[in-house]
Amino acid sequence: MVRPVFKTGIFLYVLLFATALSVTGYCLKMLRTRLLIMDIRQDGIDYDAFRMMYLDRDALDTIEKKLNRLINKNPELKSCVYIDTIGYLTFSMMANDYDLIKGRIPDGITFVKGVAEIAEMKCFRELYDYYGQVLTGLTCFPVPFVEGDADISYADTWYVMRSYGGRRRHEGTDLMASNNLRGYFPVISITDGILENIGWLEKGGNRIGIRSQAGGYFYYAHLDSYAPGLEPGDKVHAGQLIGYMGDSGYGAEGTTGKFDVHLHLGIYVKGALGEISVNPYYLLRLLEPVRKDYEYIEHQS
Repeated sequence: MVRPVFKTGIFLYVLLFATALSVTGYCLKMLRTRLLIMDIRQDGIDYDAFRMMYLDRDALDTIEKKLNRLINKNPELKSCVYIDTIGYLTFSMMANDYDLIKGRIPDGITFVKGVAEIAEMKCFRELYDYYGQVLTGLTCFPVPFVEGDADISYADTWYVMRSYGGRRRHEGTDLMASNNLRGYFPVISITDGILENIGWLEKGGNRIGIRSQAGGYFYYAHLDSYAPGLEPGDKVHAGQLIGYMGDSGYGAEGTTGKFDVHLHLGIYVKGALGEISVNPYYLLRLLEPVRKDYEYIEHQS
């Protein structure tokens, strides 16, 4: 008769210990969430860090998986404002000093509780809008695959110094043509949008500017030529040919040959005080895996 009592006592002890651990773990989690929210409220927006766009495919996939699990368990959240991919991304960026390559994605409970407390904050809403402008409808890599030996390359040259026209920072990413042939590589729109600007700029040469449906501005510079028939106000679709890579610019209209053939891609969001440039490099890395899905075989000789 002693053994059953002894076993029951152990069971109760283990149960109480497990309960205490669970309660302690929950309390610690709530404390960490509270401290995180306090930090976000205090820090506001670090615009320089935001502009870097430290984001990769693993981070986006993790956000999507956690969001889907969260909504599957709590279907009522589907109709809540900011409980979406951009909201989860925005909260995660603010919680990780705007770096989701090194940072960790908060769990679903922390995200929901956090957003419920900071949704009224101007900084959260502003960033939510910015990330939406950049990422919504982002579909195609700007230089599709072309059969042959030549290819393109690019590196993170965000904010390095430039000297033409005075000392300035490079606000974009250059995609370089390995064969250095103008007119060889096609350039396509990476989003749906409206063609807002087309024509010559001294620093950009033949350029096209497309405003996405979400509000982001996508700037393609140094083109050799434009696709036929493009006019300001035209609707443009993701994957649509807009021109060919070249080396135009750095002089009066028609100037070429001042630098190697490449495409300069710039990305901008509408801010309260004007347009804010963001680093396209990590966004291009997000798009590169689908590059061959938009093959464009024809090119000018």
